Amino acid sequence: MAIETTLGLIDGISLVAASFVLLFLVLKSNLRSLRILSLLLGLFALSHGLYHLFFNFVIGYTARAVLDSLSVIFLVTFALYFTKKGSLS
Repeated sequence: MAIETTLGLIDGISLVAASFVLLFLVLKSNLRSLRILSLLLGLFALSHGLYHLFFNFVIGYTARAVLDSLSVIFLVTFALYFTKKGSLS
């Protein structure tokens, strides 16, 4: 197994695991802004983790076109929402 494949697998699994933690926080949090921020960051981590997994093992450059673009949209939306709110209250 090539080093790029191994690192892609580690990246993908790490990001998908991190997204589960953030999406669990969405369910347990009572603060609306924290829920939205956790949801956006969790969706970013999930889509970017799936991009790493699919790019290495399944669909290659189609994953780059779809999932990588989707993860950038989630990250930019997270940044815009965070700058608009400015705090978690």
